[in-house]
Amino acid sequence: MDNAGSIAASALNAFSVRQAVTADNIANVNTPDFKASSVRADDIKGGGVVASAVKGSDPVDISKEAADLLVNSSLFKANTATIRTVDEMTRTVLDIKA
Repeated sequence: MDNAGSIAASALNAFSVRQAVTADNIANVNTPDFKASSVRADDIKGGGVVASAVKGSDPVDISKEAADLLVNSSLFKANTATIRTVDEMTRTVLDIKA
């Protein structure tokens, strides 16, 4: 159970990076010569993910950024629900043992 929680927590951190990159891209949509960044996600041995920003070579596509915000919100909610479920399962196990 702890592994699922750790994996979901690492995903939340990755989505935070993705949200920050998207926000930066949107904030700079009208900045001359600004190139949109993207996010690279790498697997962590044993489960999980780590994300980092990567500078791109294309201008900001505001419709892509808006879609990314919606997707990111859904993924964030799903991983939050996973952490909540792990917490509830842990509580149930502790109640059974008590």
